[in-house]
Amino acid sequence: MLFTEPVFLFIFLPAVLGIYYLLPKWCRNFLLIIASLFFYSWGEGKAVWILLTMIGVNYVFGLIIEKFRYKKIALAVAIIFDLGYIFYFKYLVFALTTLASLFLKISDKSTLTIPTIVMPLGVSFVTFHLISYVFDIYRKEIKAEKNILNFSLYILMFPHLIAGPIVRYKDIGVQIKKRIFSTELFAEGIKRFIGGLAKKVLIANTMASVADQILVIFPQFLSGQIVWLAIFSYSLQIYFDFSGYSDMAIGLAKMFGFNFRENFNFPYMAISIQDFWRRWHISLSSWFRDYLYIPLGGNRKSQIWTLVNIAVVFTLTGLWHGANWHFIFWGAYFGFFLILENLFLARVLEKIWVGWRRLYTLGVVFFGWLFFRIGSLSYAIYLLKVMMGINPNKTTVYQLGFFMTKEYIVIMIVAIILATGAGQKIWQKIANKIPALEIVALALWLILSIMQLSGDTYNPFIYFRF
Repeated sequence: MLFTEPVFLFIFLPAVLGIYYLLPKWCRNFLLIIASLFFYSWGEGKAVWILLTMIGVNYVFGLIIEKFRYKKIALAVAIIFDLGYIFYFKYLVFALTTLASLFLKISDKSTLTIPTIVMPLGVSFVTFHLISYVFDIYRKEIKAEKNILNFSLYILMFPHLIAGPIVRYKDIGVQIKKRIFSTELFAEGIKRFIGGLAKKVLIANTMASVADQILVIFPQFLSGQIVWLAIFSYSLQIYFDFSGYSDMAIGLAKMFGFNFRENFNFPYMAISIQDFWRRWHISLSSWFRDYLYIPLGGNRKSQIWTLVNIAVVFTLTGLWHGANWHFIFWGAYFGFFLILENLFLARVLEKIWVGWRRLYTLGVVFFGWLFFRIGSLSYAIYLLKVMMGINPNKTTVYQLGFFMTKEYIVIMIVAIILATGAGQKIWQKIANKIPALEIVALALWLILSIMQLSGDTYNPFIYFRF
């Protein structure tokens, strides 16, 4: 079930909220668990038992790590178990396919049978939640949760269950047991949810329609300008798609009395690639920093070891996004620029105008999205050549005007203003002076979003499959 589906907006959410606030506080957590299981089973009925098994196993591991004398061994077993879970469902087919292709190249014998494995929704997010939990117990940053219902709610809570953000137990453990309910927090949650819905439906979907239309065209018929438009549109799509969904998750959490940390901080205003990853998908980048980069040694050892750690972390960041070579390349691509910044580029960037620093960052990021979006490395390189004029197509069928409709141009301008943060600052000043205008605007955004959803079945969500 997606947050943008009518069944969620008009049936599930109103019903859960209504029952939630009618119930006494002591049984609200139980309601959220039942509601979250229903939410997940709506599209993943059979996988619910797998999810519950993972919860039960890690609940026990948490208790063992806290009490067991050989904590490091217990932690290692827990992490191997969790990584085995994600490997089987997400990477086994990729690994077997890669092995099969290698065997076919060196001999005529290939006895490998590639199984068909359906990946459960939210497998990556669930696994990272579980690993952070047992790791934090090992570090003595938190105590193991004795109440299995409280621990279950931490993993199952539907606002973050299938698409993040990655929420750490130490950030909401206290809130699970005791939280403050207020009309101000609830109202803030509604505003945040509607804003995220509008970003997803009105902006991301509009950008997606253009990017997707262009990138299914036979590549020999695309001009450099058209490819640039596709990647520019996709760059706006993925930002407003994922940040909009994160806003909705944060808003939903507030409606139920929880506070999640921010997941995006205007990443397209970053002045370096390192700065970009401090602003983009913050819960993921900070997870890799705290549970992989730092345990590997971080920057505490030699510079060579630091560079190796960066390369490992970002290659695995790419692999986290999908079992495909183009994701691995995308991660390694960012790792390469981070290594350059670590060696010398950061010092060079500090000496130049901030505008050029932003252009450098946007250029690296936008070219990176080309490799992220295109499933074939050879096709992505071909399009990159077209964009750079190295391999211009002599026969181009489409012109920019075919895709850049009036609606697209208006939405694109709004998207650019919002992506810079200028729109939020202007809006906040207006809302502070004229509070009623904020209510009118929110109602308008909600109506327009619902109209868009009811009139168009095109509603992709990029991070839903991760």
